[in-house]
Amino acid sequence: MKQLKVVLPIVGFVAVCIFIFSSIDLHALKNSLLSADPKWLALAFGITLLQPFLTSVRLQSYLLAGNLPKPYTRCLKAVLAALSLNAVLPAKGGDLVKVTFLQDSPKELAPLAGIALMERVLDILVLCLLALAGSIYIGNTTTTWLAAFALCAPISALLLLGQADKVPIIGKKLLRLAAACRTAWKQPLLVGRGCLVAILCWSTNLAVMFCLLRSVGAAVRIAEVAAATPLAIFVGLLPVSISGMGTRDAALVHLLTGTTKEVTYAGTFLYTAAVYWFLALIGLAFLGKETLRVIMVHTQQNQGALKKTPPVINT
Repeated sequence: MKQLKVVLPIVGFVAVCIFIFSSIDLHALKNSLLSADPKWLALAFGITLLQPFLTSVRLQSYLLAGNLPKPYTRCLKAVLAALSLNAVLPAKGGDLVKVTFLQDSPKELAPLAGIALMERVLDILVLCLLALAGSIYIGNTTTTWLAAFALCAPISALLLLGQADKVPIIGKKLLRLAAACRTAWKQPLLVGRGCLVAILCWSTNLAVMFCLLRSVGAAVRIAEVAAATPLAIFVGLLPVSISGMGTRDAALVHLLTGTTKEVTYAGTFLYTAAVYWFLALIGLAFLGKETLRVIMVHTQQNQGALKKTPPVINT
């Protein structure tokens, strides 16, 4: 099963790339990329730089709601470190790994995991709502039903998280995780603040996609991009490719029919470069530092546990 999780995204990525490259004019794609307007590119990358700071506000809001307060700078470092992992893990898996960068003791791991899962589910819920609104706007009945159906997943997950400790067999192991989620729901203002920031985070994603499409000459309106991009991003979250590359691109090409495939693919390629690779490079320095900090904390904890262990006396 673990091998499948590693192999499937790689196979999916290769398969999608073969499909894309065999269905477009590579020369036209190259020309679109080389002729990208530097002003639109600069604006897109500038907006991208705001995302880690917004994401950290969202994370801190949920942590405060779960009675697991962490300094904003600590949240920012964890988010930046996770961004590097998101560039190589499917379905933005780095967002869940970041809990290891936030914990100060082993007892915090389970409740932090609960808050991280809650943050992820609420994030997907916001994306589904944006996708539904976009589908209704463009009048696509198929995607409207798909988005409405997709809403069932995060809603069900939110209900399950608070009751995770009641699951047969493994419930006892999830007691702290479920308790953290129930605690968070008792702070609706903080959870609401996190959701509002999540909407702002996704709005910056839409703005980045719009700027990059315009940079390669796509004659698209902001409303069209806002309607189609959430659906494409949602497809990209499926764990069948690396960082959603290929799947997200193909979905947007299908939704934005007013531009040529080559132009849309050029814009989505630049989106991957900005939102994933660019932020991943920035996060690399923090990934190394946070990893070393976690190793040092675990080492100190193990040494402390050894000191408390009574010596064995041989008789």
